[in-house]
Amino acid sequence: MNEFQIKARPPPFLKDNAVRRWAEDDVEWPATFQCGDDLEDPASNVLTFLALDLQTVKLDSLHKHLWLAGLMRPARPLHRQRLLGRTILITERPDEHLVWHEKSIFIKPLPECLLSYEFWTTSICPHEALYRSASGILRSYTWLIRSKSDLTIAHETGLLPADVDWTSWTLIARDVIRHQNHEKTWRMDGADQHRYSYGELRLSRLNTLCRVQAAARLSARDFVGGYMTGSQRYTTLFERNFGWLLAVFVYITVVLSAMQVALATGRFEEDERFQQFSYGVAVASIALVAAATALALLVWAGLFWFHLLSSVYYNRRVVSRGQP
Repeated sequence: MNEFQIKARPPPFLKDNAVRRWAEDDVEWPATFQCGDDLEDPASNVLTFLALDLQTVKLDSLHKHLWLAGLMRPARPLHRQRLLGRTILITERPDEHLVWHEKSIFIKPLPECLLSYEFWTTSICPHEALYRSASGILRSYTWLIRSKSDLTIAHETGLLPADVDWTSWTLIARDVIRHQNHEKTWRMDGADQHRYSYGELRLSRLNTLCRVQAAARLSARDFVGGYMTGSQRYTTLFERNFGWLLAVFVYITVVLSAMQVALATGRFEEDERFQQFSYGVAVASIALVAAATALALLVWAGLFWFHLLSSVYYNRRVVSRGQP
């Protein structure tokens, strides 16, 4: 009997091909992890840590609209990411794994415990949600590491343990692919409502989707923060969202200057239609500049008060809980 048929939800690779021989007590856990507003010991709360470390709750909530942010195809391998000029940035948040922005792509290092057959059978397989998420991130690494050059980049960037050689990785990757084809839940039709039916996702579109969803829920915090919070500096915010206005103002300035020159030549001095058109353009330009300035001031004031009130609320909540 094929080992994949021993039980309904086995580990996605064969026991003989495991790189680690860890049980739950042998895992080299991170020092701490954040649960809410507190830091906890992963070894004392394994299931909670694994849920936060593996599950893509935020992306799964957007799954019906993820086609706007990415394609239902495997992510490009690491050497292609380098070839596209992208900088590989490390993230420990599963919802940011394979999300790209401009010249950067965020990748979560593969948790070493997922290379242990024993850990899968004791800590992952009994839990459906963890199983799907852990299988998904392991599956994503079969996309990223397809050749020896990809493995070299993975070692250089710390995405994969240095002692995982090409032979070991090939055995696990091929097992994962066979297991993926065996499992009906891995159909690439999105029916399983899973993040890993998609590959790379664009951050700017995820931010838009998150803000639309937040507006429907009347959630000010999610609307301001978006999907992934970037720089908190106001200058960065205005440069990113209002930089296009500078080009508009330059264009308007050129148009008004050209009209002024045309009127000064005398040819259009007696042309009432051109006079009316110039008047309309001038008034519209003044209104546009005034509206843009008012909007920028309104956005700044709204963000200022939002962050101020959020800080006050958070500090009161901490004090009420008796924390220092």
